[in-house]
Amino acid sequence: MHPVVAPTMANEPTTQKAEIPSSDASQPQLKFVVSYCDAAKRKQKAFETEDEAIDFVRTKNPNFRRDIQDADPQASARMLLDCTNRLNARGKTIKDATDFFIQHLAAHEKSCTAATLVEEVIAAKQKEAASSFNIDELRSHLTSFGKRFGSELVATITSADIDDWLRSLNVSIVTRNRYRQLIMQAFSFAVDHGYANSNPVFGRFVVSRPVSS
Repeated sequence: MHPVVAPTMANEPTTQKAEIPSSDASQPQLKFVVSYCDAAKRKQKAFETEDEAIDFVRTKNPNFRRDIQDADPQASARMLLDCTNRLNARGKTIKDATDFFIQHLAAHEKSCTAATLVEEVIAAKQKEAASSFNIDELRSHLTSFGKRFGSELVATITSADIDDWLRSLNVSIVTRNRYRQLIMQAFSFAVDHGYANSNPVFGRFVVSRPVSS
């Protein structure tokens, strides 16, 4: 647990140890951050040491009393160092990891279900004045995909999920590959609209299996 100065009344300033990036984004430093109210607005100010933070808190509330709760003050630093070393070993930084994870979360938040994706793709093709044959084929193939993955978010569907489903279809090799092509188009649409970060079908080929007689 990080050192925390517990408030004794509502809106009283509090301090906690936080990880603040240094000039080198891959080497964050631990600093103490004071959260306080000023002109009805919540603000924060960072200090190099806990004593400096406490002194500042007492300028806001002279009667402030600290109650340090600290099971392991070095735990956060050790975790930070471990994460930094593991990322550095792969040529990446904590900033790289943070940017990637935030992008991943943003895609999940904006994602839609497989069923919704199918509806949007078909509607978009209709606006493009695609031929009735193409629309019928798209609807036929993608509707099966939509039924299989239904309420699952597009951003969570993996290459393995799609491959397993395609292999389970009792259709010819040609038909199976056509399914894959149309689903790949649907996921390209999803990427373009921010529903997914990448296309799980792009560049992949489904291993065919004999069609049972």
